[in-house]
Amino acid sequence: MRTGVGTYILIILVILILFGLVSIGDILSVAFYIVMGFIALVLIGILIFRYRMNRLRRQMEEQGETFRTYTWGGGRNQKKKDGEITVQQTETSSKKVVSNEVGDYVEYEDIREETSESRRE
Repeated sequence: MRTGVGTYILIILVILILFGLVSIGDILSVAFYIVMGFIALVLIGILIFRYRMNRLRRQMEEQGETFRTYTWGGGRNQKKKDGEITVQQTETSSKKVVSNEVGDYVEYEDIREETSESRRE
């Protein structure tokens, strides 16, 4: 039978309580402080995570990367009438897609030669 560390700690606590060296109130207060410390660490971790995420979001917005939030029903809070059509112009890229190293475009025609076999048919 395999016993864990928790079993040994429990045996030691029972012996200390029986001999009057430690009271149950002391054990409960230590357990209380351990649980409250764990809860405090979790809350601090959540706050640090939220702070870092907000800071990262602000940095990305400053660099020009936008975050879009999508909601059910169109995403924006603009009220439109039924059947109304809106046209929005998007940014056009002024960058050249093909580099200067590619070369010139050459037009060609596909010429088929008749073979002796195709003439027979």
